[in-house]
Amino acid sequence: MIQKISIKLLILFTSIFFLSSCSDKFYSPKIERGVFSDIEKKYNKSKKIKIITGDTLKSISKKYNISINEIIRFNKLKPPFVLKPGKSIFLPNYQKYKIKKGDTLFKIAECSLVTVEDLKQRNKNLNAKKLIIGKIIKIPYFADTKNCKKGFKRTKKKQPKKVIVKKIFRWPTSGKVIATFGIKNSGRRNDGINIKAPEGSPVRAAKTGKVIYRGNELPAWGNLILVKHNNGWTTAYAHLEKFFVNVGSELKTGDILGAVGKTGNVDEYQLHFQVRKNSKPLDPLKFLYD
Repeated sequence: MIQKISIKLLILFTSIFFLSSCSDKFYSPKIERGVFSDIEKKYNKSKKIKIITGDTLKSISKKYNISINEIIRFNKLKPPFVLKPGKSIFLPNYQKYKIKKGDTLFKIAECSLVTVEDLKQRNKNLNAKKLIIGKIIKIPYFADTKNCKKGFKRTKKKQPKKVIVKKIFRWPTSGKVIATFGIKNSGRRNDGINIKAPEGSPVRAAKTGKVIYRGNELPAWGNLILVKHNNGWTTAYAHLEKFFVNVGSELKTGDILGAVGKTGNVDEYQLHFQVRKNSKPLDPLKFLYD
């Protein structure tokens, strides 16, 4: 009996680790607990603020005229950058830069090793097309202005060799992609893609493999299936209406494993689909073939 409970808990932990996000609304609390690390103490001029419900990196950036990159770097935040109400973060002070003849926002950003967006977020009313010579602007605390002199040119980095990505997974269902992979403007992350499809549409195995989980212990994801493939690959299929396979079922590419639904915390019929390599989430669109 104890062994069965232990196995069930292990499976549940694995699925929580696997599905770190599905939409901009719902995220695993496991991730939220890992966001905050030690504060960078070497910069002594900073402002401490307390996070309230609804705060995101973007909203704080706008409210305090500070770049998102500064908040992330100074507080050593980690993806998916979910800000937990009640926690505190620090807003570092800025450096100053005096605009000189010939300066453009791009040149200032390039020579000080920051981005144009960093400068815009620090200077709310700055007119990028009409910079005033002699005007003092704010630049990020991590900017390095020693290279900001006439004729500065950033050394071009060698382009890394292009990695060939093999498309090894078939589309699990037909429909329109309504949510893509990656970090969104809100600072939150989607570790897969969401495909809108009619109710009951067949969901197929993206690759030959074995079903290692079938259940709904994670309310946000509804009915969920995990399939393990060779060479460390795993795929996930969430919000299913029905299950057509069991744990241990051996599947071939294209076998129907479930039907599109809207179980869990979604408002329309869709499939949330993830691709992972050794537990690391990867963009499914890079690996899907028609």
